[in-house]
Amino acid sequence: MTDHYSVVEAAVMTKIRTLTEFFPNAWQVNDDDTVIQRGANTFAIFQPDAFPGTRANGLEVDINWTVLFDLYVRYSTRKESLPRFKAVRSALINLLHPASLNKTPGVRRVVLQANGGLQQDLPGDNPNFIIQTMTAIVTQRVSFDF
Repeated sequence: MTDHYSVVEAAVMTKIRTLTEFFPNAWQVNDDDTVIQRGANTFAIFQPDAFPGTRANGLEVDINWTVLFDLYVRYSTRKESLPRFKAVRSALINLLHPASLNKTPGVRRVVLQANGGLQQDLPGDNPNFIIQTMTAIVTQRVSFDF
């Protein structure tokens, strides 16, 4: 049986890994948060979320996979780190558009958004990372065989 969410999540990860300016190592885009200890400047750490669906017809459902990932950007000073964060986020916005996952079966739409502000991994003036939770909503038509 196909795990459609994992297929979509892997496609988003694979696409983000093409941003080698920010993610030169594949392990920086991962669902394992322990990789943060490996010492890179940026990470995208994934986790599954909601998946509302709408019946398209008798055997097909349009599912809106909510693929969450925390974007981590290493903090040095606000003056240096904020522009770096904005550059990574801009690259992600420009990368994840409706045509970006066309080779993934059934994918019809991709929307990237962030509803919250910036967070930090440590409270105070000198965190290790600034973080924003990003949401990629990927609409996929899934067919079921009975």
